[in-house]
Amino acid sequence: MEKGRYSIRIVGGRFSGLRIIAPGGQLTRPTGERVREAVFNSLQGWVSGARVLDLYAGSGAMGLESLSWGASYCLFVEPNRQALNAIRTNILHLKVKEMSELWPITAEQAVARLQEQNARFDLIICDPPWRQGLNQTVRMALVNLLADDGIALIEHPSGTDFGPFEGLRLSRQRKYGGTTLSYWVHDDSSALSES
Repeated sequence: MEKGRYSIRIVGGRFSGLRIIAPGGQLTRPTGERVREAVFNSLQGWVSGARVLDLYAGSGAMGLESLSWGASYCLFVEPNRQALNAIRTNILHLKVKEMSELWPITAEQAVARLQEQNARFDLIICDPPWRQGLNQTVRMALVNLLADDGIALIEHPSGTDFGPFEGLRLSRQRKYGGTTLSYWVHDDSSALSES
């Protein structure tokens, strides 16, 4: 293991138990194993074949987890060089290069480019730096980038709220200690409907 890196485990799917690397220090805050397991258990079956956008990818743990659970494609967006190197290493280690794309730009630059391309995703994962939150550019783009029955998954500190988002409604929210996961869908979507 290189200095300044540590390993985390893929929790489910075809790569379950395999370890990936994450940059050390305060650079990234990879989503914990318990939280990742809960997320993908809740989306089990739904993730299969999905197109995923992992904004603020960090180590890429969430996007890689989605590929492990059967997603067909993941676009990782991460501007930091150290984190990019970790994601590249992880993609090669898991042999998912053919279903992965990595953009070394900011989330704001990525959503602008993706909207120009009329790109749509079944699952959008947003885990921005907690002090920063989601800026207006990203917030406004989510409704355009989310497929009709897609899910935007926002990870944020418990006690804060990154919503509302124009054209989207909060479908589900789960709290795991200091972390809260908010699931947003289109206003008219039946995705994640709970009885």
